[in-house]
Amino acid sequence: MQSVQSRENNFDCLRQFAAFLVILGHSQSLTGAAHSGLWGHAIATVGVLIFFGLSGYLVAQSWERDPAYISFIAKRSLRIFPALTLCVLLSVFVLGPILSIVPAGEYFQNPNTQNYLWNIALLPRYNLPGVFADNTYPHAVNGSLWSLPVEFACYLLIAFLAFGRRKARPLAILLLCFLLFGISSWYSHLYQGAQIVVWGTDLGQATSIMPFFMVGALLCVLRDRIALRCDVALAMALALTALQLFVPSFPIDQITWIFVPYIVLTIGWARTPVLRRFGRFGDPSYGMYLYAFPVQQTLVHLSGNTIDFVTLTFLTTVIVAVLGLLSWHLLEKPAMTLKSKIAPPSERFQREGTSV
Repeated sequence: MQSVQSRENNFDCLRQFAAFLVILGHSQSLTGAAHSGLWGHAIATVGVLIFFGLSGYLVAQSWERDPAYISFIAKRSLRIFPALTLCVLLSVFVLGPILSIVPAGEYFQNPNTQNYLWNIALLPRYNLPGVFADNTYPHAVNGSLWSLPVEFACYLLIAFLAFGRRKARPLAILLLCFLLFGISSWYSHLYQGAQIVVWGTDLGQATSIMPFFMVGALLCVLRDRIALRCDVALAMALALTALQLFVPSFPIDQITWIFVPYIVLTIGWARTPVLRRFGRFGDPSYGMYLYAFPVQQTLVHLSGNTIDFVTLTFLTTVIVAVLGLLSWHLLEKPAMTLKSKIAPPSERFQREGTSV
């Protein structure tokens, strides 16, 4: 498998599909509809897991091309922060004042308004004063932001596991996965109903999805030894489906840590004639992910909590696809061109894969 230097693969399609799954799952939650799931995970979580599996592979590949801490973090920051910053500022200074039920003066003086800006520093804050107070799922402005500090923590772990200007070591990544598994299991069994919060993020929630990123990275590091085969991926998908249908009590979560990244990357590296053309107009997936939740909450608010989840999913997908393309062409893509000034000369003309 070669590095991702072109869009002649299914990666863009998978990212947009993952964003759609997040929209679908959140539409169910925000309208009070019944929740759907797949392979032991809520449907919105499955979308996040796809993002993490893809990102683990691509970020590990980015480290291999330029194993230097400063440039690595700079490039990852250029991918995350410009679009995030704009989304947060629009939420605070446009969406909030328009939709808040409290007067503008009180809105801007409220500590929660200033605190919401901490999202720019990846410290999750979800509420703005008086915004969406009467929604079916009240107060939450952007519930999708919880995953971004977890994602960035995975970036730092990849650099740490590389031990200097070297490739990340497979054994170190594997041991980290076992450690995360241990923490997640300990947390879920001993601290049911309680929360251990690190930088605004629930420890159990973080450690339950970080392994998907790490297994994606492991598949990158071992790509010369582990082939991504369609028949193996299909067998994994059938096995997970059979366990979910016929042995629902089976602890399937940890199996998905390995199976889902393998399945996702196998599909991603395929060059399906139609699917590989999803990226010809750009990659709106990150913008879709950032803007979907506030757009959904706004539509629920404007409908007076009467909109159904199917209509909400459709309208949100159309709106955020446009917003995502605007974000890509006007902000994300220009920011990513700065990576060429950071990368080594031999890499400047390679086209790096994108990740959320």
